[in-house]
Amino acid sequence: MKSNLIKLFASAFAVFAVSSVSAQTYLEDPRYGNSPEERKENVMTLNSFNDYVTTKDYDNALKQLNILLAKAPKATVNLYIRGAMIYKNKIQRATSVDQKNAYIDSLMYLYDMRCQNFADYSNKGRDMGAGYTTQIMAREYSQFRAADRAGIRKYYQKAMTTNNYEVPSDFALNYFNELVEDYKNDEIEADMILDEYGKMDNIIAGAPAEQKDSFEALFASSGAANCDNLEAMYKDKFVANPDDAEMVAKAFALMSRAGCSGDLFIQIAEKHYVNAPSADIAIRLASIFENRKEFSRALKYLNESLATEEDPIAKANLYVRIAASELGGGSASAAGSAARQAISLNPQNGYAYLMLAQAYASSASACEGISGQAVYWLVTDVLAKARGVFADDPAQVSSIDSQIASYRAHFPNNEECFFNGLSEGQSYNVKCGWINGTTVVRPRK
Repeated sequence: MKSNLIKLFASAFAVFAVSSVSAQTYLEDPRYGNSPEERKENVMTLNSFNDYVTTKDYDNALKQLNILLAKAPKATVNLYIRGAMIYKNKIQRATSVDQKNAYIDSLMYLYDMRCQNFADYSNKGRDMGAGYTTQIMAREYSQFRAADRAGIRKYYQKAMTTNNYEVPSDFALNYFNELVEDYKNDEIEADMILDEYGKMDNIIAGAPAEQKDSFEALFASSGAANCDNLEAMYKDKFVANPDDAEMVAKAFALMSRAGCSGDLFIQIAEKHYVNAPSADIAIRLASIFENRKEFSRALKYLNESLATEEDPIAKANLYVRIAASELGGGSASAAGSAARQAISLNPQNGYAYLMLAQAYASSASACEGISGQAVYWLVTDVLAKARGVFADDPAQVSSIDSQIASYRAHFPNNEECFFNGLSEGQSYNVKCGWINGTTVVRPRK
C-alpha cells in the first residue's frame, strides 16, 4: 500500500511539474491526445512509464508503452528511446528463440513508429530523424538476427535509401561487408555487389584512408570484382569523364588487382600513368604489351621506367626485358646493346647472357662466309657464361646445353677452317655488322 502511494504521489508530482509549465500548456498540446481529458490521462501514463523505467520494472513499463503508442505516439521521442532500451533488455534475457524473435520484431516495429512520428527530429543540431533511426535498425537487426541474411540486407538498404546514400562511412563499410559475405555464400548475385559499390563512390571518397583500404580489399576479395564485371562497371564512367583522376585511379587499382589486361584497362592505365607517373604503372603496362607482343609500346614504358630506376640490380633486370622486347621487334643490335648494359650492371644476371646469345644468333645469317659461322662461336661462349650463372638450376642448365648443342651444328668444319687459314684453338676476332668480339676457333666435329 505504501509503495502504491509513493508511486501515486510521484506521478501526481510529475503531472504538476508538467502542468506548471506555462499554465498547463500540455492540455492544449495535440501531441498528448485529442482532448484535454485524454491528454491529462496520457501524461499521467507517460509519467508512470518513466517511473517504471527508472525502477527497471520493464514488464509494467511495456504495458504503459503500448498504451502510449496507441494513444499518444507523438508525445516525446524519449518514448521510443526508452522503449528500445526495454526491448533490447528483453531480447538479451529471452528464454526461448520464439520469445527472442517476438521481442526483436517489436523492437523493429517501435523503430518504424519512431520513423513515422519523428521523421525530422533533431537534438542540439544533430539530425536524429528517420535517417538516423533506420541506421540504428540495420545495426541492431544484424546484431540480434545475424542468420537472417535477407532481413539484414532489407534493413541496411532501407537505411541507405532513406539517407540517399549519405551515411557515415563506417556504416556503409558494415553494409558492404554484409553484402560481400552474402555474395560469397551465393545469397546474392554479382550485380548487387557492383551496383551498391558504385552507389557508395562518394562515401568511400570521403572515408578515412584505413576505411578506404578496407572497402577496396573487400571488393577485390569478393570475387565479384573480376575483369568482365569491372569493365562493365567502369566503361561508361571512363568514356563519360576520362579526366576524372580519382575515378581513373580507383579503376586502375581494382582492375590491376583483378589482373585485367584488356583494351579498356590499357586505356585506363595509360591515363592513370599520365595523371600520376610511376615505375610500377610503367612496368604493369610494359608487361601487358610484352604479352601482347606489342614490343614498341612495351619499350616505351620499359625505357621510361629505366630512366627513374637507380638500383643497379633492378636496372639490369629492366635492360634484360628491353633486350627481349627489342628482339621481339626484330632489332637484334639494340637487343645486344641492352643485354651488354645488363651484364655490366650485374654480371650474375644469367638472363642477360641468354639475351645476348639470342641477339648474336639472330644476326648471324646477315654475315657472309666464315664470319657468319664464327658468330656461333661467340654465341656458345656467351651461353657457357650463362650456364655458369645457372649452375644450381638443373632445368636451366639442361636448356642451355641443348642450345649449345644446336648452335655447334653451325660451326665451320675442319675443311672450311683450313681454307680460311684458321686452326683449332686460334684466337679469332668476329666482325660482322654490330657484332664485334673475340673468340676461339673450334671446328665442327
